[in-house]
Amino acid sequence: MATTLITEIQQAQTRLPFLGRADRGALIVRILRELKAHRREALGNVAGECCVWIDTLIASVSSTISEIVSMRDAEFNRILSEFEKLMATLDDISHTKKRPKTIH
Repeated sequence: MATTLITEIQQAQTRLPFLGRADRGALIVRILRELKAHRREALGNVAGECCVWIDTLIASVSSTISEIVSMRDAEFNRILSEFEKLMATLDDISHTKKRPKTIH
């Protein structure tokens, strides 16, 4: 799922001048949903104090969606770039955990 979102982020970056507030908002909400899903699925069994970073990010983005979608193109593009990196990292971590460990 994160791979699809990463592709959506990249496509949004190329079409940035043509994205309206509704499109930007929908993308940010989709990113939030993915972050929440990762928190629930991959970090659900991790102690809360170890997940403060993602909980804080989710809360911060949730409370500032209107400000984020109103950013100038260059600023919004930077936000998208950071989310793209984060999603790729979270996806890599999730896949690493799912791979069977081989004993040599």
